Amino acid sequence: MFDTRKYAFQIETTFRAVFKCQRYGIGVLAESYFIEKNPFLAITTVLGNYYNKLDNKSKEKLDEFIEAYHLEMGKSIEEIGEEKIKKIIQDFNDIVRTV
Repeated sequence: MFDTRKYAFQIETTFRAVFKCQRYGIGVLAESYFIEKNPFLAITTVLGNYYNKLDNKSKEKLDEFIEAYHLEMGKSIEEIGEEKIKKIIQDFNDIVRTV
């Protein structure tokens, strides 16, 4: 068993920074307890915020990310597993930093 809350908090921190909102912003989407159960929804919400503003190369990178991890949609952080959620968060943050 691993601490799923710390990974949810990492996603929450990025989410809140992108949307410039407080905890519970955008309904409950910017809240670690929600993200713990629905991490991919929070991640794709952030990425979707950028999609129409991106050039084709950046869109392709975002599409590749979603394609690579789409099977994790609907899973909690615990169901995804620690090693995979670490990789997802790393890739997610890399995309956010470059857009």
